[in-house]
Amino acid sequence: MYKNNNKRENKHPVKRQHQQQEGLSQTNSETANPMSEINNQRNNTNPSTMLKMDYLTERRISQAEMERRYTWLQKARMSILSTKDRCRIIHEVRFPDNFNGLYSARFSENGEVMITCFGTGGIQIRSGETAQLKATLRGGMETSFPIMCCRFHPRRKNIFYTSGACEPKNEVNTIDINASGEYLVSGGKDAAVRIYDSETAKLIMTYQKTESDLLHDKVTRYHRMRIFAARFHHIYSDLIITGGWDDTVRIWDIREGGGSIRTIKGPHICGDAIDFRETYILTGSWVVRESLQIWDLMSAKLIETIKPRNRPTTLEGEFLYTVQYFDGDPYGEHILAGGSGTGAVEVINIKEQKVADSFKVNKPIVALDSNGTTIVYGGMESVIRLVLTSYIEEYKEV
Repeated sequence: MYKNNNKRENKHPVKRQHQQQEGLSQTNSETANPMSEINNQRNNTNPSTMLKMDYLTERRISQAEMERRYTWLQKARMSILSTKDRCRIIHEVRFPDNFNGLYSARFSENGEVMITCFGTGGIQIRSGETAQLKATLRGGMETSFPIMCCRFHPRRKNIFYTSGACEPKNEVNTIDINASGEYLVSGGKDAAVRIYDSETAKLIMTYQKTESDLLHDKVTRYHRMRIFAARFHHIYSDLIITGGWDDTVRIWDIREGGGSIRTIKGPHICGDAIDFRETYILTGSWVVRESLQIWDLMSAKLIETIKPRNRPTTLEGEFLYTVQYFDGDPYGEHILAGGSGTGAVEVINIKEQKVADSFKVNKPIVALDSNGTTIVYGGMESVIRLVLTSYIEEYKEV
């Protein structure tokens, strides 16, 4: 039987030749294709070795994976952009040293012009794009008080107001106009909060402690020392927020005449260092640390203390004179801060608790404002600086 089979195989040399050629062809094919060799090797290797060999094979990347990688690269690129690429000083304009510093600067609503006020009482109109002088409305005098604050009328674009020593026996440090333009509030040396009719300049109401308040234990509803910041709320136009040297920020309702309706204890305000966004109150204190805080308008309770984790620690402390929400960020995640301790004007990301950008200064910063993506700042150094920011929009797109 076996012999017959062998003879049968011998009787078909062509078939045997084809079988040999097919075997040779298969061998040549496997030898020519390195992937086949790798696959054969996989059958004889352990799993750990196979994981290493996977890197030798070509792997297709899905569209979703490519988009994810691109997004990650974009975020990484944004995180390592230098300060000069995201925020840069576009103009520096010097003013005479005998002006005794820039105490207040304010953009108009459209940003075309800004008002600058000086230590000798001078008032100037400057270009909002270049800070170049357009007009001098009041020259400075050596015996004059500094103009600590200025505000544009919210509806009449060509009218603005400035603080000064226009109240009897008082130095006015701060003013503000409510959203309708109907009322003006002032605060200063005598610790009184005064409400005026903005059109007639007639005094409507005064919030100030009296001897009768001492008898009825109502003195805690008024300021006891100088007031340096007063703001009308932009949504609740009957509410005023004030702060000063007595380590309190007070909330007033002009419909009520019995004093403040809420009191925030703690902030030591020494400049234009109160701002708000919706029901959040931002304060900047002239203290060595924990100077930036956010409070709840309705409860007067502390929400958070902002401690930028990448801010360099210095022996000079923080000591803020001026803070505000950055106008160029519609999400309210960035604030501006300046003073005498940090040695810089800072753009701070609240959400990430870090300094996003900073600009070194040689002397204390007192004046600070923003309009869109443009920032103006100045102080005891005789120079006005304009900064253009662009990283906010790029960050949001990513």
